[in-house]
Amino acid sequence: MSIYIDNKYVRLVSSRLRNFKQKSDNLWNFSCPFCGDSQKNKLKARGYVFAKSNDLLYRCHNCGVGTNVANLLKQVDPSLHGEYTFEKYKSGESNTIFHKSNTSPTFNIPPPRFGKVEKQKVFDHAEWVSELQSGHFCLTYAENRCIPEEHYGKLLFTGKYRQFIDALVPNHGKSIADDARLVIPYYDVNGELVAVSGRALETSDVKLRYVTVRTNDSDDKLIFGMDRVNLHQTVYLVEGPLDSLFITNCVASGDANLSITAKNISARNKVLIFDNEPRNKEVCKLIEKAIKLGEDVVIWPDTIEGKDINEMILNGISPDEIRCIIDSNTFRNLEAIAKFTFWKRV
Repeated sequence: MSIYIDNKYVRLVSSRLRNFKQKSDNLWNFSCPFCGDSQKNKLKARGYVFAKSNDLLYRCHNCGVGTNVANLLKQVDPSLHGEYTFEKYKSGESNTIFHKSNTSPTFNIPPPRFGKVEKQKVFDHAEWVSELQSGHFCLTYAENRCIPEEHYGKLLFTGKYRQFIDALVPNHGKSIADDARLVIPYYDVNGELVAVSGRALETSDVKLRYVTVRTNDSDDKLIFGMDRVNLHQTVYLVEGPLDSLFITNCVASGDANLSITAKNISARNKVLIFDNEPRNKEVCKLIEKAIKLGEDVVIWPDTIEGKDINEMILNGISPDEIRCIIDSNTFRNLEAIAKFTFWKRV
């Protein structure tokens, strides 16, 4: 019962918490109400509510405050704290309420998303694209692909991909060319680095275009963008990581099987955006499967030129226009079957 009550009041106070997001079941992230998190950057969010045994606890990765939901409510909304205390009392759990402590407890909680210093320590033999000098060929590549500049700080460049991977995952066991690549880091919902993918810049005609390496032993489906997605809003799923950077609240599967990726995302509303390939038998099979599973899918209109979102951007369609096209061409069930039947060319 305790975790149920805590869960209820975390949701009730959510509107008072800046940058509030639910990351997963019984895990929330928001700007710390005790220290304010950051006076310079209002988007900083380093406070977490997480499950511990049969309770929810709070920890800030900025100021180090560790406490419980009761003291969090007392700090944010005293009147709601009174209601919480009364409900706890009625349930016979009033003895679980304790005072705020500024000591750092030894809770097994998710680490914060890598900050700049931590990233520099982890990512040897690489530079952030946002820090490359004008005229650098990787920066020129990003500009030619029309990747939004706001995302340059999420991507890296390395001139020696094998050395980069050897430093990051010493026992990866893969045969990797030591070539120049655009590096795409994958984080989970807690901000932990779970994989990196290197996109060849100079040798894609003779080498593997993408080489992806996990940084942990997990077998979970790799999904790009889970660290920045809001599960309370509609989540858009695309195939390519770079395509996802053009759409708000969008993640990438890294492959065409978006239905499997959708199963690993706990959001209530999801839209599957397959590549615009009506002559590709495999893609058509996967779209048909997604429709049968009851998923919302995008069926691209015949007037659209471009295999994927990035190609559409390069063909002169703006991200806002693409979003409008997506929203007006999202279908499900019988309507999706009818639109799909006219769209496919196989």
